[in-house]
Amino acid sequence: MIDFLKNRKVQIAAQAVVITGLVGGTGAVVTMNKPVTLDVNGQAEEIRTFGGTVGDILDSHDIDVDKRDQVKPGVGTKVDRDMTITVNTAKKVSLSVDGKKSSEWTNANTVGQALADLGVDAKGADLNADAKQRLKEDGNDIDVTTSKDLTVVADGKDHKVSAAVGTAKEALQESGVKLKKDDFLSVPMSAELSDGQVLTVNRVENKTVKDKQAIKAKVETKKSDSLYQGETKVESEGRDGEKRVVYKVKTINGEEVKKEKKDEKVLSEPKTKVVVQGTKKKETPADTGGSDSGDSGDSGDSGDSSTGGGSGSSGGSMSTEEIKAMLGGPGSKWYSIVECESNFNPRASNGTHFGLFQFLPSTWRNVGGSGNPSDASPQEQFQRAKKLQAEAGWSQWQCS
Repeated sequence: MIDFLKNRKVQIAAQAVVITGLVGGTGAVVTMNKPVTLDVNGQAEEIRTFGGTVGDILDSHDIDVDKRDQVKPGVGTKVDRDMTITVNTAKKVSLSVDGKKSSEWTNANTVGQALADLGVDAKGADLNADAKQRLKEDGNDIDVTTSKDLTVVADGKDHKVSAAVGTAKEALQESGVKLKKDDFLSVPMSAELSDGQVLTVNRVENKTVKDKQAIKAKVETKKSDSLYQGETKVESEGRDGEKRVVYKVKTINGEEVKKEKKDEKVLSEPKTKVVVQGTKKKETPADTGGSDSGDSGDSGDSGDSSTGGGSGSSGGSMSTEEIKAMLGGPGSKWYSIVECESNFNPRASNGTHFGLFQFLPSTWRNVGGSGNPSDASPQEQFQRAKKLQAEAGWSQWQCS
């Protein structure tokens, strides 16, 4: 029962008594008194009235109609017997849908009706009040968290979520994915979500990495007149040292994003390499060529015993043909090298390189030779060349 309708029933009964007395008990009262159902905000009450229009009935019951109120039928409609008059007053609602707030008016009478009236899809949604809860004239706060289809990506896998969640934190909880201490989402945990949104879990790892690194040896150069200018000799090989460096490394989803050095310790000290650099000026070799220096005739003549510097000359007691035979003849690698380097001349020189195999003086001494290589016999030159090849390989000669 509506309170104001209860009060009005008393008033109507009194009016009926007065009218009955005035008409002297005639049947006019029965004719003018009409049964009507008055429904105000979903609460119905049957009344009897003498009013001529809907507006008369509302006025007689002190129901003030606002422009936002809904009245059916209209206030100017003539009242008939057994008519139902429906009044749904306007109600102010503070609405929040997925965090978006607005102030609305509705003629609905319950929370569920209000959401339907305001166009909010509440299917599967989370409400702060029961859908059947009746609305008040004012002070109605309705919070709605709609159902959403979301994807949480973590560790290379998609985790589907279909639920009424409002924030990223709620979606993460719904997915069952756990965050470690330093992990974070692609959006803030308090971020409001929309349907179809994808959230990515970023895995963070902070680890300590130990790395061994070389400490490059320094190189010290000494000057010495025991070597010719342009010649060098390693007096002390030297050695690189080693150190251990400790880093703090940060990775996100396996990719390094930060590397910070935290500590460094020397494990072995480097040893300086000492190189001796020659300062002695080179002497121009004397011309020890024979009578023709390679111009006197057939360079391949086995009887040519000249010691000249020409391309076909021989050295020492060996002729050019004897040198070729010593080297193994055509097809031998030694034969090819000497042919390219000196054209079989044991005294060949360009001022820097000497002899059949074009030795540097320093290299000559390193393999046991003394003096100028071109002054040695072809046999000794070949012996020293084979020793050099055994120690350093064929790469000592460009012609190899």
